[in-house]
Amino acid sequence: MDSFYNALPAFSELKILFNDANYQNIPDDWIVVVADVRGSTLAIEQGRYRDVNFIGAAIITSFLSHVSPNLPYCFGGDGATLLIKVEMLNRAEELLKSLCYWSQASFDLELHAGFVSAKELKALGSGVKIAKYQLNSNVCQSMFRGGGLTLAEKLVKEDPSRRVIPSPIMDQAAVFSGLTCRWRPVPATKGITLSMLVDPLTDDSNVLTSVVTELEVILGGAIQHSNPISMEGASYHSFFSNVRRQVQVSGWRFNKQFIGEISELLITFLVFNLRLFRFFSTLDDYVKKLPQHCDFQKYDDTLRMVLDCSPQQYEQILRLLDAHVAQKQIVYGVHCSDAAQMTCYVDSVSDGEHLHFVDGDGGGYALASKMLKENMRRQKS
Repeated sequence: MDSFYNALPAFSELKILFNDANYQNIPDDWIVVVADVRGSTLAIEQGRYRDVNFIGAAIITSFLSHVSPNLPYCFGGDGATLLIKVEMLNRAEELLKSLCYWSQASFDLELHAGFVSAKELKALGSGVKIAKYQLNSNVCQSMFRGGGLTLAEKLVKEDPSRRVIPSPIMDQAAVFSGLTCRWRPVPATKGITLSMLVDPLTDDSNVLTSVVTELEVILGGAIQHSNPISMEGASYHSFFSNVRRQVQVSGWRFNKQFIGEISELLITFLVFNLRLFRFFSTLDDYVKKLPQHCDFQKYDDTLRMVLDCSPQQYEQILRLLDAHVAQKQIVYGVHCSDAAQMTCYVDSVSDGEHLHFVDGDGGGYALASKMLKENMRRQKS
């Protein structure tokens, strides 16, 4: 992004994630990009959450491919937010218009997307503070607080004049380049894949620190050990299912490029489903380190987690959250499934060159968000 973002110190201990000392205000010349899949609940009811997740991830990966590879972002399942600099705005606007167009044309999913400047958010009383959380030695994840991202999303959702008008300025294949959704949902090893959203009702950072500390006690160790992505049980969707997805993102055109894409798909299907990657050190290392490249825990004014837990641990987590609700410290939303969904951006299989966006299968964050909003309304009534 620039020297400001690159110079941010990174931390790796989740318990200090909520410490304001780890966050810095973003510069005034930065802009928040907001994009959200409309009608995601209906799409989920129709069994299309894989598509919803794909578009949510495409919002991020298209910007990493065509605007800058070093942008702060947060994946929300059925949408995403990113930060760009003002000099990137023209390119970003062309891309966002194209993404909205191809989301509708290729997936029949409407995007509401637009921009809000950091300067305007500050004038409205909500800033954006950013921190860097170290996932592994080569990958950092952006974390946010200050209320600015929440306000930006609200402004874009409620004001049509802020939203871009869909237009195919960039072609379909370019918009979706590098993004794949080839893995079947990854089964929970302990029984439940829990998608969880927690909103603090106070500025006291100790509240969410306490929640995370108590979670670790329930889960029997660091949150990292409850990563829902275990490659032991992972496998690709059927070859023909992945061919259909490839046609959706690149269009049907029988030429040399398309034949190359299908050939690559066939090879990777065989390599990963027959577990032949074990015979190739680079691919074996990629599979082993893949869980370390997953965004299963994040914070953007809301604590977002996808966890692998047992039914007993799930009941304990609910009791923990309800205890904090009773003290009027938080509101929360959860969704349970038996697997995690993973959407992948692979620039290369080298460490640090691939990203994997994680959500709960069958609704995940989107349905947890629905519950969170209902609980918020009850809290205010």
